[in-house]
Amino acid sequence: MALGTASAASAAGRPGHRAPAAHYFVFTKRHQGFAHRDRVGAFHAQVKLTGRYSRLYPMPWSFQITSAKLRAIARGRAVCTATGLNGHYHDRHVIPVGYVWHSTVRPHRVRKVYTLSGTCTFPVQVGGRPGRAFVGFAFHYAINPDARGVSPKAAGSAITTTVRYGH
Repeated sequence: MALGTASAASAAGRPGHRAPAAHYFVFTKRHQGFAHRDRVGAFHAQVKLTGRYSRLYPMPWSFQITSAKLRAIARGRAVCTATGLNGHYHDRHVIPVGYVWHSTVRPHRVRKVYTLSGTCTFPVQVGGRPGRAFVGFAFHYAINPDARGVSPKAAGSAITTTVRYGH
């Protein structure tokens, strides 16, 4: 399922011509945080771009499974793994379903588009039958402290979440 809208690079090309909305969020001095919540969970990310800030552009992020239905059928802890920075960032935690999973991604390069993706798997029981739930997210973003006039309403979907069940 697709989630919400987010900021993207401004329209380019001929005067009066609108480029298609990009499907990633651009962190700028004006938009230093991203937050989205849907029926699966809540995702937050931020990059500090005002005052004194690191040129490594660290991005603290968090994801929480907030679905009461998913938490009710969970029968054990979730194994959560995240990757990003073209395979140079890895994070793995074993946490209770519903816990706020958080970490920080760094270093980033300006204007490069990145994807942070994560998956949590955990045992479930539905209608007396055991199985596994797979809950995932993918967040597409770039960092550009020099961007001007970028609006979160001018973009396509920057994040998606998925839920599937298996054995």
